[in-house]
Amino acid sequence: MATQVKVSKTQAIKDYIKAHPGAKNKEVADALAKSGLTMTPNYVATIKANMKTRRGRRRRAVKTAVAHHHVAIPEIKAAFALLKLTGGLKLATAALAAAQELRELV
Repeated sequence: MATQVKVSKTQAIKDYIKAHPGAKNKEVADALAKSGLTMTPNYVATIKANMKTRRGRRRRAVKTAVAHHHVAIPEIKAAFALLKLTGGLKLATAALAAAQELRELV
């Protein structure tokens, strides 16, 4: 006996939209209905709108951070890479302090 994996309707819609970005709401609903997930085109529209809202919010947050701190996006990406590499803010700060000491010696 095979077990069925429960699929979230929202996640199925997001996956379909990523694979078919130009698809209309009715097309998405019809395509997913063939795989056994029933939904209305209005529900698809709601999920699409929420996806756009979150993406816009994230972009505005990045623009605000860049304007407030006068740091460009490449520097922010480098800072995130340093944090990921060192494992946290405390070790990243220590690494930067050590680098500054080395810079002063040379």
